[in-house]
Amino acid sequence: MSPFKYIWGMLFRLFPCPEKTGLLRIRNPGPESPVLVTCNFYITVRRLLRALKGIDAWVLVADSKGVNVWCAAEGEEFNTHSVVSAVKTSGISGKVNHKNLILPPLGAPGIKAKQIKKQTGWSVYWGPMRLKDIPVYLEAGMNREHRMKRVTYKWFERVDTALGSLFPFYFLGAIGCMIFAGHLLLGYLVTGAVVFIFFMTLCPWLPGKSGLKKVILPEFILFCILIAVSWMDVISPVHLKANIIIAMVMMLIYASELGGLSSIMSSDLDPFLARLGIGAIGNINFAGTVRTELLNGYRKINYNKDKCVSCFCCSEICPRGCWEIGEDKRAVFIKRENCTACRACLVQCETHAINAEFDQ
Repeated sequence: MSPFKYIWGMLFRLFPCPEKTGLLRIRNPGPESPVLVTCNFYITVRRLLRALKGIDAWVLVADSKGVNVWCAAEGEEFNTHSVVSAVKTSGISGKVNHKNLILPPLGAPGIKAKQIKKQTGWSVYWGPMRLKDIPVYLEAGMNREHRMKRVTYKWFERVDTALGSLFPFYFLGAIGCMIFAGHLLLGYLVTGAVVFIFFMTLCPWLPGKSGLKKVILPEFILFCILIAVSWMDVISPVHLKANIIIAMVMMLIYASELGGLSSIMSSDLDPFLARLGIGAIGNINFAGTVRTELLNGYRKINYNKDKCVSCFCCSEICPRGCWEIGEDKRAVFIKRENCTACRACLVQCETHAINAEFDQ
């Protein structure tokens, strides 16, 4: 393991951190051993190998331009083509007696399971949401318990996902302080870190369904404190006021990106950038994508029950449990309010019973 690449991948997740693509042998796999597919983001590969410790398995590392599963799937870089290419070029077909691929479910917005089957003859099985559940999943014969199908947003997960995306902003702010306001650097470093931990810890209990709504209450409280400090003219008013302003700015930055970091919340920043006409930044596309058009209300999810063939793809793959199966064995869009426009159901629906039409 490369410590530098691990630290880079942890703190600068907005930038690619590639691992070599190809076929990996875990312990002593044989013809009946499971075949798991993942992206070629260094951190993801390392964590998958750790989760498979003590298990004989094959791992196909598919090209995602060095980006993690969730972001690469949304950016359509971890896609059907990359998985098909990995299957066809790795030689895995000659090493196993089965044709079953286990894919990460957060890759569903970019990977069409039906096309994988059509182009390679391999069947797709969606694994558990959390890597730590893989041993139990495999022991159960690749059957997912209900809890394995839905995302969670626990404290560690919030900090882990946010750290890599928000640290670059924190780092740039530190450089700015060093150049233009060196006397504020220490206060900035401490305040920015404290605000990050505070916001990520309290996030689930703050009112609002999106990051920018959740930040309203703490921003109001900080504003009131700023007014009180200015009015009372307490000790070291300049530094104290500066730190409060830094806290307000950093919290706003953290909140604006919060929804883009987890599949349990819709993004605030992405649809805003799309409204500004910004096509893409790095591997993430904005203007003109189905996802941002859904978030901006230009499109809406529609469902034609008559086209449903009871494939159960939508209920199996939705990370938020928006779809359930009714008594007639057909899908029901039961929790529309939980939809974050991840597009997994749109991509996986075999008959286009689920679609995203422009709102008239």
